[in-house]
Amino acid sequence: MGRQIQICTTDDDNLSFEQFLKQNFDCVFFQSSAPTAEELIIDSFKETSYPFSSQILIWNKSFPWVPAHKPMKFAEREYYLLENMRGAPLIEFSKTIPDRNGRIYWAKYFLSTELSYNVADFENFYFSVMRWFIKNAAGKVKYAGINTYYLEEAWKIKNRTDL
Repeated sequence: MGRQIQICTTDDDNLSFEQFLKQNFDCVFFQSSAPTAEELIIDSFKETSYPFSSQILIWNKSFPWVPAHKPMKFAEREYYLLENMRGAPLIEFSKTIPDRNGRIYWAKYFLSTELSYNVADFENFYFSVMRWFIKNAAGKVKYAGINTYYLEEAWKIKNRTDL
């Protein structure tokens, strides 16, 4: 079973989220694939390598894990994938892209029944991230029983009447 909240953000909103993480936790950010192994780690959410690459993986280093990667080749293009994510202490941040909301997601027991980190402590970390989004949302929209939380710039764009 995983846990998630739906979000809608802009690049400016993403920067606010990134600053919250950097100011409160010792986090490393990964993109799930990149042209080189070194580029899997990113300093900012704006640094994804591929157009419409929306998935950022957040690792709070207070939870033990050793990241690994593997090379892949597809259509004559070589790239690298983050490999050992099953059971890893990661939060997935999917950025909002055109026609698709983002999300904050923790796989919890969805990908693995054995987690090698303190689940209760990680759940507290995950909930603090969720609470930040809910507290900082400028608005929310409920559709089919699911709330989507909009950060400030995304909410302004949604409610613009001059479009």
